[in-house]
Amino acid sequence: MASHPVSVLPARLDRTPEGVPWPAQSRDIYHSADGGLAQARRVFLDGNALSRRWLGRESFTILETGFGLGLNFLAAWDRLRAEPGGPRRLHFVSVEPHPFSGAELAEALAPFAEIAPLARALTDHFPPPVAGFHRMHFDAGRVILTLILGDARTQLPQLEARADAIFLDGFAPARHPEMWSPEVVREIARLAVPGASLATWTVAGGVRAALAGAGFRVERREAVGAGREVLVGTRDGEPAAVAAPPRRALVVGGGLAGILTADRLAARGWDIDLVESRERRANARMGLVRPVANVRDATNAQASRPAFLYALHHFATLQRDGYHLVWDRTGALQLAEGDNESRRFEAIVGSQGWPAEILGFVDAAEASRLAGREVRGPGWWMPRAACVSPESLDIAGLARAGSRVRRVNGRVLRIEREGAHWRAFSGDGSLLGEAPVLVLANAADCARLLPEARLPFHAVRGQVTYLPGSPDRRLDVVVSGSGYVAPLPDGGHVIGATYGHDDPGEDVRAGDHRENLAKAESMLPGFTAGLHETALEGWAGHRTTVPDRLPVFGQTAVPGVWVAAGLGSRGLLWGPLGAELLASRLSGDPSPLPRDLAGALSPRRFLS
Repeated sequence: MASHPVSVLPARLDRTPEGVPWPAQSRDIYHSADGGLAQARRVFLDGNALSRRWLGRESFTILETGFGLGLNFLAAWDRLRAEPGGPRRLHFVSVEPHPFSGAELAEALAPFAEIAPLARALTDHFPPPVAGFHRMHFDAGRVILTLILGDARTQLPQLEARADAIFLDGFAPARHPEMWSPEVVREIARLAVPGASLATWTVAGGVRAALAGAGFRVERREAVGAGREVLVGTRDGEPAAVAAPPRRALVVGGGLAGILTADRLAARGWDIDLVESRERRANARMGLVRPVANVRDATNAQASRPAFLYALHHFATLQRDGYHLVWDRTGALQLAEGDNESRRFEAIVGSQGWPAEILGFVDAAEASRLAGREVRGPGWWMPRAACVSPESLDIAGLARAGSRVRRVNGRVLRIEREGAHWRAFSGDGSLLGEAPVLVLANAADCARLLPEARLPFHAVRGQVTYLPGSPDRRLDVVVSGSGYVAPLPDGGHVIGATYGHDDPGEDVRAGDHRENLAKAESMLPGFTAGLHETALEGWAGHRTTVPDRLPVFGQTAVPGVWVAAGLGSRGLLWGPLGAELLASRLSGDPSPLPRDLAGALSPRRFLS
């Protein structure tokens, strides 16, 4: 897979003499002087007849070219709130090559008082200028924004979605022809369902001809109250009746992957039987969430960027919606091991264009200042990195899913297909659950239940060590490199983790404590003074690793069987977006990942 730029060039906010916002790099404005919100409603909402076309729909998808200030999104969201009988889920997918920062977007939206709460929610969750797909949930998941940052000519071919309505809101064709190129028009036609509507304020002859050639019936129409014409159109063909998915799933595995999957499916109206082993044990108390960076910007690094930002959004959304989550967003240092790695760290940041709010290089003095104590040397500073309690994430996810999840205790010994349903049986032959859709989320045990998928899973033992609180062990941020050291919510720290192949034991060992103490001491001189491995508590478990260091989320070649597993030591990073990807695919929603990255996570990659 080719490397992609980490970031996009953001827009800089400027204004015309009349006060209309415009990007300083451009020669065009975002909306007319009579008001952008009114224009959004007249041209795009009414031009697509949304109030009629989305009535009674389970799900409705709008595709937009040119997010700009987000006024079209906010106008659609505002109308959805105002009209009973609208879709249960509104997907809004928009491409933007040059986004504003959240702060500048908030400034530009400040005059629109009537949608102030919606604008504030948008700007609170607005992503940094990281290229690619960004998914955000609003109104308890009823409104789902997929914001794609980058050039529409390269990003739209990566989009998997079926658009019911299209907002063509790029700048004027004469000034920004790339937004109206034949490649973009062809992709819009590919993504539009038969009968899909479109609207734009651009009535140029070239635009009309391009849309007609791509299979749209278009006409010029006067926009009521706008004093100008708009272009509306319809995709050729009759709307096809879409068979409703079964919306019942059997999820095998009650760990992080299984619970996240159940949560994302329940948000879409699915009912889930969640089968968890009677031997399920507690999780480690805290885990680190940070992006991956490497010299080649390999696929795991590319996939980690949307995964990292979505994970933070997922955690914040749980908290926003009233579910208790234990997490800490103080940031993390990743310290280099020696001069060679230090130079490599600095070169990666400089050459790949990481936004400083995601990843930056700091020298030893700055790293020590951030940590609040001496550290061994320079490294990466990740301001948005977080520590999360996996146990609290499980509890919050199940609470949000509510009664749609039926929990069943038992270890699945075998699965079998009977008619349209998959069935799971225990060792004594008892039926544990059945459903048309089966999701295997039981870590390395997936390979035993589904050998034909050829899943190359390997269980690797890991142990963490808990340190009691002490004034001498002050640490202001998470520090990683040789393992990691992170604060615990009740005081003290967790350090880890060991990496033991071919070791089935889950007992806590003094030798592993000694190894963890040595890792912490190598990063933080003096941090472990006075501690002895025989007097410490810890936790041991197994992570499921995959040779290509990517998780496995998606449909297998076996009909009706999906996999959510292989998270390795980065379950809190990969789990939320992987579960969202799987639930989106099962529900026919737009994909939260570009086609290439979604394919890189698929279990079918092992069959080639």
